[in-house]
Amino acid sequence: MKYLIDGSNVLGRFRADVTAEESKRSLVRSLGVLARMRRAKVVCFFDGPRPPNFGASLGSVQVVFSGPETADDLIASRSNDAREPLTVITSDLGLTARVKRRTVEVMSAEQFGRLMQSFPTEERPVGHEDWAEYFSDPQNRMDF
Repeated sequence: MKYLIDGSNVLGRFRADVTAEESKRSLVRSLGVLARMRRAKVVCFFDGPRPPNFGASLGSVQVVFSGPETADDLIASRSNDAREPLTVITSDLGLTARVKRRTVEVMSAEQFGRLMQSFPTEERPVGHEDWAEYFSDPQNRMDF
């Protein structure tokens, strides 16, 4: 299964006491739990340019910033090109109308929040494979 996440639409379910960038990082970490628990591929889309030092992936989670386009346009395009069943996570009715078809399921941000709450809150210990995968993305490396 593959999930396409409307990140900006889902962000309201995450920590409001931190910066927008940290909220996005928190969402991506949570999506890592989803990817592991469901053995799924996850693509999370955010509007705008990629912040400095924000990785393009974390495990089976790919992070896409839309740049000058909208995240909705990128999600609609990816869902139209999909050859496999996928789930789009959004509460945006306009986006829902653009992607809903036989092989695309749409889950609201509220439903998604309930799904995420069903997963254990304590993540498994981070192992060698996790670090190797994390640092395989050049965006996650710092030059000293």
